[in-house]
Amino acid sequence: MGEMANVAAHDSEVERKALAWMEDPFGAIGMSVTAMHSVPREEAEAVQLAGLNLRLEQRRQQLPVLAKFLDAQQFTRAATLDDGARTLLRHDVYKSYPVSLLAKARFDQMTKWLDKLTPHDLSGLDVSACRSIDDWLVHLREHTPLDVATSSGTSGTMSFFPRSAKDYRVAVNCIRVQLLQKFGEAVDWDAFEAPRHILTPFYNDGHSTVSRVPVYFTEVFCKGDQSLVHTALPFKASADLMWLAARVRGAQARGDGGKLDVPESLLARKAEWEELQARIPQMQSDFIRKSIPELAGERVLALGITAMFWEIARDGLAAGTKAAFAPGSAVMGGGGAKGMVLPDDFLETIQTFFGVERMNDGYGMTEQSGFMVSCEANRFHVAPWVTLYLLDPETGAVLPREGVQAGRAAFFDMTHDGSWGGIVSGDRVEASYEPCPCGRSTIHLSSTIQRFSDLNGSDDKITCAATPGAQADALGYLNSL
Repeated sequence: MGEMANVAAHDSEVERKALAWMEDPFGAIGMSVTAMHSVPREEAEAVQLAGLNLRLEQRRQQLPVLAKFLDAQQFTRAATLDDGARTLLRHDVYKSYPVSLLAKARFDQMTKWLDKLTPHDLSGLDVSACRSIDDWLVHLREHTPLDVATSSGTSGTMSFFPRSAKDYRVAVNCIRVQLLQKFGEAVDWDAFEAPRHILTPFYNDGHSTVSRVPVYFTEVFCKGDQSLVHTALPFKASADLMWLAARVRGAQARGDGGKLDVPESLLARKAEWEELQARIPQMQSDFIRKSIPELAGERVLALGITAMFWEIARDGLAAGTKAAFAPGSAVMGGGGAKGMVLPDDFLETIQTFFGVERMNDGYGMTEQSGFMVSCEANRFHVAPWVTLYLLDPETGAVLPREGVQAGRAAFFDMTHDGSWGGIVSGDRVEASYEPCPCGRSTIHLSSTIQRFSDLNGSDDKITCAATPGAQADALGYLNSL
């Protein structure tokens, strides 16, 4: 009897922790990077399993597409963490709408499609006044908890992912906690809470993650002071123009560049888009070079493209100059080399010029909130409330949670508010379940991450743990508008 009571108490404690992580992960860990990455793996996986089942019970009532997906597999509850791989939706489900709906500006039908992918009720939303993708997305943002994130791929079809404002704040706090604290050291709360200047060579607003996130940086890093946000492109990124660009790329890839299924009003803006794209690289470079001396003595968080930072650092050191940001500043790059062959000492060059201990790298995706910042060993650590699934690229089977494994990355993020939170990505990653030299307890990824579509030279053919029949049922339901 006593043993059974202990088991019940343990299960109750694990569920309480899962609920706390689901509701407010950074509140639950006291906004501490050390607490975040010191949860013993056995404990983290027990909480992850509890969180998965709590979310399953909740979301299958709110997401008909998830219910269809699970029912087709006769799936009710995960007995093990690996069972959860069968609940993950492919990332291309978020672009599964009939493309003609955008071409015809049928945002009423687009809303019905999106309503099947989010727990937030969109059924009563009147979008009859929306004339463009931008109109529609702004209307959703102003009248629902959603702040839909877009991305446009080489296929020519734009994805619409139902992120919420809460999801964005979790992602930005992921960056803040991991970037501005040192693992294993006491937090300097005054420095951590101090407002910082944000320096980024991107747009000041938009609907793609990279263009929308400065709005949330303003809230989280700058404490609402918009004068602390410095963006190279002082205008909003248009989702309509990005969709046009995606359609152009898709048509060119098919060898059919003369046929574009887009409204004439948007096609008339093609020259505007092309002219903007030609100007952007120089605008970004000029902006960074101008801003660095202007922000001397200030706490700065510089977020940008590694190759661009290296060019600026190289030229600055050659001219005998360095950035003079205040202590506590940080630099985080990304985007790879962008076709450029970087020298072996590129990191040292960037660190010397910007006056920071190390150059940080980041890894994340639109479909999850668990953004990762590189550790001292240059590894990406997965947040304890995010379950990593490594899938065999050929069969979709879950690879063992031991040693070092390479495969397709899939994730379940129990914190996700705007969507189901389970996604099968297009990324090939290598994960280690062994201790990391940095001392963090969490599972960690190599910094070398590749797209399967790049490796295969074509669109990615996704194989996942769910049955093909269940996938077909889910897609069929989404398209029954």
